[in-house]
Amino acid sequence: MFERHAYLSLVKWKNKSQRLPLIVKGARQVGKTSLIQEFGKTFSDCHIFNFQKTSKYKEIFQKTNDPKKIIKFLEVILEKKINPMTDLIFFDEIQDCPEALNSLKFFSEDYPHWYVIAAGSLLGIYLSSHSFPVGKVQFLQMYPLNFSEFLKAKGRDQLVKVLESVNVENNIYHEELEAELRLYLSLGGLPKVLSEYFEDQDMQKARTIQDDLLLTYKGDFAKYAGPADAIKILKIFENIPAQLAKENHRFQFNRLAPGARYSQFQTSVDWLISAGLCLKLPIIENAEIPLKPWVKENMFKLYFFDVGLLGALSDLPMGAFMSSDTMLFKTFKGAFIENYFYQEFKSARREELYCWVGRNSEVDFLYLDKKMNLIPIEVKSGQSGKLKSLNVFSEKYEVKYKTRCSSQKIELRPDQQFRNIPLMYASLV
Repeated sequence: MFERHAYLSLVKWKNKSQRLPLIVKGARQVGKTSLIQEFGKTFSDCHIFNFQKTSKYKEIFQKTNDPKKIIKFLEVILEKKINPMTDLIFFDEIQDCPEALNSLKFFSEDYPHWYVIAAGSLLGIYLSSHSFPVGKVQFLQMYPLNFSEFLKAKGRDQLVKVLESVNVENNIYHEELEAELRLYLSLGGLPKVLSEYFEDQDMQKARTIQDDLLLTYKGDFAKYAGPADAIKILKIFENIPAQLAKENHRFQFNRLAPGARYSQFQTSVDWLISAGLCLKLPIIENAEIPLKPWVKENMFKLYFFDVGLLGALSDLPMGAFMSSDTMLFKTFKGAFIENYFYQEFKSARREELYCWVGRNSEVDFLYLDKKMNLIPIEVKSGQSGKLKSLNVFSEKYEVKYKTRCSSQKIELRPDQQFRNIPLMYASLV
């Protein structure tokens, strides 16, 4: 069991006197079940009800929405008493039983002091014909292990502490951190892949696990979406590397099929995002505050939820990032590093990220901090990196500082409103 930052969120939820049922969501194999099982050890007992493994559980929720009756029926199947005041009730793979998801509304309204957690990829839930308990549940989004969690899993506790703050003194650890980052970019952060690699340090075996996981995700499309929609979802899913490899990373639907339009694939994009398999980055042409009103529904970039699987889907050799040859895959490397940055940022931060596009310039990432400061960020895969787009943006809009996130060491120049943050510190940008 890997240590996960999300564990602290579970503890905070438990310590509330009144709590909504908690749904831990995320793509398959990000570690949801393992995390909740570990958390369950802090209760008098933990009762796990997996809707994929036991069909009898589904029958109960098809009969009633009453929480007390549900618990009684579950006790009969378990042949064991359940005390909701001291025990954790865990509904796993809840996407396979929409009725169970809907019942959380009644757990919330009638028994807010009970401990109820559900987990699932939520594939198909948002688009199903069953009602969703809006406002009656709390969500916890889980991602693959981020870089800090990866270091912790490797036992590199000292480096984990280094990543807690951006200080110039940390530059003495730069090469060491960079070496670990190269490995992380190859493996990604899925627990099953990392467990395989840590066992015997065989990267090819890790790639085999990645390939198997990709087949599992593809199999889910037909299971939850149906044959017709599954074809569209698969087209988008498999086309992400090609879209990122082109100079303009904006997702273009006419590359999926001649004459294809966003309206034809909108539902499929939403499906992948809801399943946690894709990260959507809105593109805006105006950065006036607030930023959200400037979003156009059909202008965005799509990134993958795990850089390791992105490498596998792209058929990128496992050792590609272990080479110092920056020309090895120059164009795609830049997009790959952007994918890493977005994944890393999303795993640790709540701010919404955007991409800003001007007439002749583009800022990779942009967000509004808590003090209403615009923070433009350029992500660079190599040592060098011009600041043209950052300068254009700062001339047009007032910014606190311009940020370049690259493989260079920490550089802070407050007098010039500039900072260079190494890629390893992406969650602190």
